[in-house]
Amino acid sequence: MLLNWLLIVTTLFSLSTCAPIEHEDAITIMGMTDQKDMSGKAGDPPQKYFRRFAEKALGYQEQKAALKNLVRTFLETMRDLGIETWLMHGSLLGWWWNKQIMPWDSDADVQVTEASMYFLATYYNMSVFHYKTPRLPAGRNYMLEVNPNFSNGDQSDWMNVIDARWIDTESGLFIDITAARYNLTHPAGEGMMSCKDGHEFRVTISTSVKSSGGD
Repeated sequence: MLLNWLLIVTTLFSLSTCAPIEHEDAITIMGMTDQKDMSGKAGDPPQKYFRRFAEKALGYQEQKAALKNLVRTFLETMRDLGIETWLMHGSLLGWWWNKQIMPWDSDADVQVTEASMYFLATYYNMSVFHYKTPRLPAGRNYMLEVNPNFSNGDQSDWMNVIDARWIDTESGLFIDITAARYNLTHPAGEGMMSCKDGHEFRVTISTSVKSSGGD
């Protein structure tokens, strides 16, 4: 799909009450507290939950609240790390139409630049961030997991189109993170970016959304 603009989200929601209180390595935290099967041999449930963390699918309202916290904490973390990120696919359409998560979505989609993905992989892969929010006063752990095949930008690598994920380690819900790469040899000319799933767009306008009041 060709897009003639790129929406860069620096702060989609008002996040003054959503700040990490801890950042530790996943082995330190999850190695002591998580006793679920981490092999992934059984696959993931159809509702897009990580089986390694999810014991059951959430009810609709509970899932919607968890997704909101998932997006808020991800955006807050990227802002703190100085990473530009933007919504994509159904998540972008949901924001564009009514600043809401699509009612049928059980995950979210975002992108970062290729350089940012290398930065996250080098310094923050398998890091766990502990957040407290008004919706989660007891706090919750979120883990950044980078696909070891993220550096292969070839679109023929269809088994690894998702470069990283931001995971709610309690519910198993997650955000798909893909790297947007400049295609210097694209027949359409300069300014073309693409990701491994084949989506392409031209960078002509960068709009910074400060506090949109989105849900």
